Amino acid sequence: MFEQAFITGASSGIGAELARQLARRGTRVHLAARRVERLEALAAEIAGAGGSARCVPLDVRESGAVQTAIAQAEEESGGLDLVIANAGVGRATHAKKLTWEQIEETLQVNVTGAFATLHAGLQCMLPRDRGTLCAISSLASYAGFPTSGAYAASKAALSTFMETLSIDLSRSDIQLVDVRPGFVDSEITAPQEKNGVPMPFKWPTERAAARILKGLDRGQPAVIFPAPLALPLRASAFLPRPLFRALMARNSPAKSKRG
Repeated sequence: MFEQAFITGASSGIGAELARQLARRGTRVHLAARRVERLEALAAEIAGAGGSARCVPLDVRESGAVQTAIAQAEEESGGLDLVIANAGVGRATHAKKLTWEQIEETLQVNVTGAFATLHAGLQCMLPRDRGTLCAISSLASYAGFPTSGAYAASKAALSTFMETLSIDLSRSDIQLVDVRPGFVDSEITAPQEKNGVPMPFKWPTERAAARILKGLDRGQPAVIFPAPLALPLRASAFLPRPLFRALMARNSPAKSKRG
């Protein structure tokens, strides 16, 4: 069982549900996010159910603050044995409408913020040579899909980083778990679905969190779901790229104009 877990992006979605389910199992959860009111409400909910939670106001775009927050949690807790880089942003935007501000924020949160979280967690775990680092990536990491823009690229970077860490740490007892979910009920998917973006095989948040925890308990290097969506996306990596791009272009709103 995990005794102390640090979770970024814990104010909603997968992060909040992971915190709830971990707390029910007896884990003390360190809840990190920008929205303090939501963190406090979640911590109160967890405490009301008999669990233990600590709020950590944090913007993962500030990498120095991430390092400090995790180091403080490590000292305060006596040792973090699970660090989850969950904070993420993303939206479906055609290239003709994609702004630099959207690209920059995506990279700051999904890449810099996630890398900083994992690096800080690793520094805590290296001296005792044990613990689990978990990254919430995406099935979008497998290839460039229509309107995915910086999002797919940021998740590809995160999964690649996790793979290199797993190789470097293969002889240690530190576990690396790369989670690649498909569509899950969240504040990221809700507006996209409202705008007509197809979301096949979308999972409820509770089911996704339970599947992630099952993978963490087993120390699986990768937790990938749902299978009906994951299998064709993984297979797409083996298609000749001109063919893949032609197939994807059929689903891209090519007539979109900059607005």
